[in-house]
Amino acid sequence: MAKEAEGAAGPADAALAVEGKREGASPAGNENESLLRELPRYSTLLPAALGLAFSRVGILTGAYGSYESSDKGLFTDGAMLIALAALLLVLLALWLWKGQLEQRTVNGLGIACAAGEVASALTLVVLCHLGLMGGIWELLACAACTLFGSGCMFYWLRFLKGSASATAAVTVFSALAASEVLTYIAALLPAPTDFGMAALMSLAQIPCAVIACRRPFSRDIDSDSFPADYFGLSASAIESRRFLITNAVGIGAMGVVSGFLRGYPDGLPIAFTPLTRLAYAGVVIAVCVAVMACVMHRRERVFTVGAFTLMEVCALFALFVFVLAPDRLDYGAVFATAMNAFMVGFVWYVTIAFMTAGWRDPYYYACAGWIIWLGSRAVARVALVEFNQFSVDTPLMVALIAVLAAVSAQLLQTQFMSINQKIVLRETIDGLAQTSAQASAHKAEEPCAPALSDDEALNWRSHIVRIMGLDIPDESAFERTPAIEEKVHQMGRQFLLSRREEEVLVLYAQGYTQKRVADALFISPETAHAHIKRIYAKTELHSRQEIIDYLESFTN
Repeated sequence: MAKEAEGAAGPADAALAVEGKREGASPAGNENESLLRELPRYSTLLPAALGLAFSRVGILTGAYGSYESSDKGLFTDGAMLIALAALLLVLLALWLWKGQLEQRTVNGLGIACAAGEVASALTLVVLCHLGLMGGIWELLACAACTLFGSGCMFYWLRFLKGSASATAAVTVFSALAASEVLTYIAALLPAPTDFGMAALMSLAQIPCAVIACRRPFSRDIDSDSFPADYFGLSASAIESRRFLITNAVGIGAMGVVSGFLRGYPDGLPIAFTPLTRLAYAGVVIAVCVAVMACVMHRRERVFTVGAFTLMEVCALFALFVFVLAPDRLDYGAVFATAMNAFMVGFVWYVTIAFMTAGWRDPYYYACAGWIIWLGSRAVARVALVEFNQFSVDTPLMVALIAVLAAVSAQLLQTQFMSINQKIVLRETIDGLAQTSAQASAHKAEEPCAPALSDDEALNWRSHIVRIMGLDIPDESAFERTPAIEEKVHQMGRQFLLSRREEEVLVLYAQGYTQKRVADALFISPETAHAHIKRIYAKTELHSRQEIIDYLESFTN
């Protein structure tokens, strides 16, 4: 595909892009701005949002039957397991490599995935004409569609790396809403016309990429970031191991709940009527609009407590309707399938946050999130089909689903509330430490608060932190002082950097986040952000990795 619109942002410019986004309060009256007045700010991301929507339409039409029913059973989650096996190999390769894909490689992968999604949809057209649907060939075609479509999604999520919380939220949920509209249109078309539409949508990603790469970067949009949501927490390398573990468990548990609900009670797909199919699309689109409105009005709890509360309510309400109307399972399937759609948008959002904060290649975080969420869902769904042969007790399954939904949501809500209290305490400690440092010059050599327990929680030796890709890169990732100081000094003479800019660049090139740079030099995060922006402007480099590569050139 065309030039990558994220601007090849380095792994830790992530922190610059997130932490520097309007950390303070919004201007007066921003709370009352309407959704229509806020949307033009994000219009530059329309091609990226459409590209993400088109990639999802290809998967939903091919492997999900355009949601004419809750899914296509084994042709959905069985195909997903095959695709995830391939993604697991990609994840392992990226884990061992510990590098960043070059822009040319990313573009080539984007073209290959788009072409693969088109070819998969066209294969389904051929299979439909030949009457070979329902067998192994359809399963393989659906698996290919899922794999290549997922790759396209990862490509588009990469565009949003480094964006602020609100920018990411508006883009992914507008894409989710658009994909529901297009998928509903496909559901009205007869086979194989719907597969042909999926092929066209997949092909349309290429011109979207050409247009998107000419627009301003997502990180340059004046938008809000919130310190206590996923972007704020991941930008500070996540508050604790416990949060990481709880988050992974919560998403995985919700995946299991979604797998059970979409095949309730016997593992077979639940067919929609025209009315309930329309109701499903309407619910998802309405919630997407509501989420975007809340984000624009700075409701920062939308993607913490609010997100899991929404999914918990959908899951429990679907169970309630299933039990209340056992003869009309499509009623409950409206909420079960809507919950699955909300989870897709949520995982997109969290993936961007991890891409933004982590130093590994963005595809690493995309593959990891997909495997945790969709792997749990697919395993649960396939297990439900198999265990149904042994007459699983339906009341027991209802209780299991309810417990999983409630426990996962409550665990994460408790963690978010605990972390929010820590943030308030840390800000207080930081303020006291800064006042003390200004009053006592001899304290300038001492490490800056907060307490060491947080540093211990962020220790790179933690296996959980390393697996999540939020650890500090090892020594081979970039050189350490004093050698790097001499290289920065040479670079400073070349680009007329000030002495303070050189001091900032030495730390920044060693992997310091914006906040760590500010703490080390006893300046405010806003000042550190301004220095790094000026360094980029003077050098005409666009990422931390480009800076590191340029510094390496002095050795050669």
